Amino acid sequence: MSSPLKIAIIGAGPAGLALARLLQINNITCTIYDLEADRNARTQGGCLDMHEGAAQQCIRECGLYEQFLAVARTEGEVLKIYEPNGTLIMDEGSDLGERRPDSFKGRPEIDRRQLRSMLIDSLYPGSLQWGHKVVAVKTDPTGRTAKYDLQFQNKLETGFDLVVGADGAWSKVRHLISDVRPQFSGITGVDAKLSNIDTVNPALAKRVGNGMCLTLGCNTTVLSQRNGDGSVKSYGFFRGTEDWHKTCGIDWSNVAEAKKEFVRKYYDGFNDDAKNLMLLADDDDFIPRPMWMLPVGHTWAHRQGLTLIGDAAHLMTPFAGVGVNVAMEDALSLATQIKKWKQNVWDKAGPSATSSLLIEPVRAYEEEMFVRAEAYAKETMMYYDLFFHERGGVAMCEQFAKAKAEEKAKGDVSVEVTELSLNTAVEA
Repeated sequence: MSSPLKIAIIGAGPAGLALARLLQINNITCTIYDLEADRNARTQGGCLDMHEGAAQQCIRECGLYEQFLAVARTEGEVLKIYEPNGTLIMDEGSDLGERRPDSFKGRPEIDRRQLRSMLIDSLYPGSLQWGHKVVAVKTDPTGRTAKYDLQFQNKLETGFDLVVGADGAWSKVRHLISDVRPQFSGITGVDAKLSNIDTVNPALAKRVGNGMCLTLGCNTTVLSQRNGDGSVKSYGFFRGTEDWHKTCGIDWSNVAEAKKEFVRKYYDGFNDDAKNLMLLADDDDFIPRPMWMLPVGHTWAHRQGLTLIGDAAHLMTPFAGVGVNVAMEDALSLATQIKKWKQNVWDKAGPSATSSLLIEPVRAYEEEMFVRAEAYAKETMMYYDLFFHERGGVAMCEQFAKAKAEEKAKGDVSVEVTELSLNTAVEA
């Protein structure tokens, strides 16, 4: 029996799309609304590392795991770390320096565009509505129900039992359940893309490698990552002020000169390779990018008929590489709770079931998510301080060595416990 609920998901990012897919395959209808004109309306950013566990489990539950494996790049898991002068201090591709702990294994890369298209193609026809920019989310004007209306630029959709804000950092849904707004993270800089790097500069392409390449100086970085389309995304980030891109004196409209001025002002002491990742960047993909975040431990009091997933719920900086994984876990968690409600309440109660009964499954998702998201946010802040450290990449390599030692110690204890248990069993 299909669910009688009218569910709206605002935002067609990975979390919103995954939630829609998980609901639909369990016969729970929903509509997803996105402000873009279509899937190709803008570039979708770089690639994402999809962790073993919840993120890949979400893809499995969506029935898309084989498609994911067909495009995922295990070769993209390797990491290089350079000092600004070009000295390579860590290379997982050649075992130079201390490798990351085993917890970093099993994280194949997928381009955001590929992940998004895979999810879009899996949805029921007509359930994804493009060109719908939310102006406001409103309560029922009669005051007689706990339903919500969605005011778009060109029309009004009414009577939603549940509105899920999957609409990112500047969510239109969030303000109905939380007064908290994203705050400047203290990190700013530029987002750059160098297309066809293997053709444009083969030596630079080799320097980047197949995965992530970090050039870490004193509180200043060039963070680069190979994408599946042959491009490299780079982020020239440093500690700065919220309005830096307006007050720095760089004319961003003259991109060719802006690249030169940016590198001259902020990358003195970095070698030519690090500089060229920005100087050779595509002119239409060189953009100032201040970084925003929600406070660690962001929560809200449950409000019937509304909830948040992904960046709308727990916006983090990208420095732990967990953002999309937390978001996919949100989708899986919320869908699982609603699925249980359908099986245990609606399928048994039929027409007597009301949307008010959704309070408990949505609240259960939120309470679980708050704890999980806070832990990930704390991890993100730890890596934030390692990426922007006065000792550059040396501090990060030391942290990896420390984590590996702790990992080994736990493994040794586990072996000892297992051996003790076996010996005890034999003696018995």
